[in-house]
Amino acid sequence: MIDWARTVHCVGDLHAGAIPADRLAAVLDDVRSLPTPKLHLQIGDATEHGTAAEDEVAKDWLASLPGPHRTILGNHDILNNRRTHGHWARAYGRRSKNFVLDLSFTRIVAVGPDRNGPDDEAGLLSPATLAWLESELERSPRDCWIACHWPLFRTVLGDPRRLFTSAMRSFHAKPDRKLRALLGRHPNAKAWLSGHTHSPLSAPGFVARVRLARRRTILAVNGSALVGVGKTRKPSDPLRSVYLTHRPDSIEVRFRDHRAGRWVAVGGKRVVRVPV
Repeated sequence: MIDWARTVHCVGDLHAGAIPADRLAAVLDDVRSLPTPKLHLQIGDATEHGTAAEDEVAKDWLASLPGPHRTILGNHDILNNRRTHGHWARAYGRRSKNFVLDLSFTRIVAVGPDRNGPDDEAGLLSPATLAWLESELERSPRDCWIACHWPLFRTVLGDPRRLFTSAMRSFHAKPDRKLRALLGRHPNAKAWLSGHTHSPLSAPGFVARVRLARRRTILAVNGSALVGVGKTRKPSDPLRSVYLTHRPDSIEVRFRDHRAGRWVAVGGKRVVRVPV
């Protein structure tokens, strides 16, 4: 049984302005048929080009979801740096791209880069953001789930001819070594939630235990993408997202096919339970 009061729906890359209306409608119809989760967490790239008009489409759709929602910063939301991360935050009613959301069962800590850059500049968290993240982890006695559009390095993978992977220079959070050391210092850092790669649920490392430091790991979960899967978006692409349920000693991960209106198995399992 799903404990909906302890469940976060991870909404993958949306790309308002590019996603077809029928995909948005199908997701909304299916989500409305389910009990209401504690939160819908849109994992970045709510928009395709980061325009005000696309913001309105994204915000209207998110507001139509049953229950509260939040969105985090993605690279397309500040594409080509035509607007700053501060402008993005204000458009979504936030004071900063970095923010904390306290739920009854966990604390979500959202982080993002200052700019959208290529290759080694992509997903680069500034020293100030790293210091802020460390401070938030230090002062919280509770479990923390870190939400960042960029996955950790070499987590979600796959065939690079067809898929974006976190081994590619523009597709993982940085600086990797400092970030892992920081997370490794804080046992309450339980999960890293990401999007960005538009990965299918079957991608290796879609749900994975990630080594941080000696005797320390973190659960990494990707959110796939609603706009399409892989490097080329097609109308026939799967329309799926991820639901995470917090338990006292584990996180349960479930996978929803919104077009079929059913839960699907990944690796032969409908529910992936990961001790934390």
